[in-house]
Amino acid sequence: MLSDNMKRLEAVMWLVVAALVIGASYGVNELYQSNKSKQPQAPVDLNIIATPAPEVKKQAKVDKPIKAKTVKVYPAAVKNTIKLPEIIQNNPALDVITSNQVPADDHPQTITTLINTDTGESQTFVKRDPLPWLAADPHGEAGMYMGIKNGDPTARLEVKQGLFQVKAIHFGITGSVDQPISGSQGTDYFIGTGAWVRW
Repeated sequence: MLSDNMKRLEAVMWLVVAALVIGASYGVNELYQSNKSKQPQAPVDLNIIATPAPEVKKQAKVDKPIKAKTVKVYPAAVKNTIKLPEIIQNNPALDVITSNQVPADDHPQTITTLINTDTGESQTFVKRDPLPWLAADPHGEAGMYMGIKNGDPTARLEVKQGLFQVKAIHFGITGSVDQPISGSQGTDYFIGTGAWVRW
């Protein structure tokens, strides 16, 4: 009986430790998010002005005459189709030269649009930049799984929080609780640190 109580107490203590570690990592993440100088992640389906690439951020733009009498643009209705802000949709002087979709990726990406001043045509290039040597990793994930553990049907709750990354290797903490749905096995807990890669 005492042994069972000690096991329960140990399990509760591990849950408290897991909650403290997850809370601390959440605090670190919030601090990182509030202090980072990069452009914040845009809400889904909202257009925001892009941050200039580091390579051109400090370069001054120059005036260049356009030989073409016109510039190739999309019809005005496209501004509504791609959900640009209403103030832009209502401004007839603002037209869409190009609009591109880039697949989500861990790599930063630089998007550059060129205009041919002879023809008025534009082209957009996407460059997949190398992963940084060291960067904060504010991403976390939680999941619930059903499966078989040691022959018994088991439910697993798993939480993972990234802390930092070195190139493609992410470092962080993880915790899980395995609860058998039937059978004689007790609840299992795990909390630890580790490294992983994404693909």
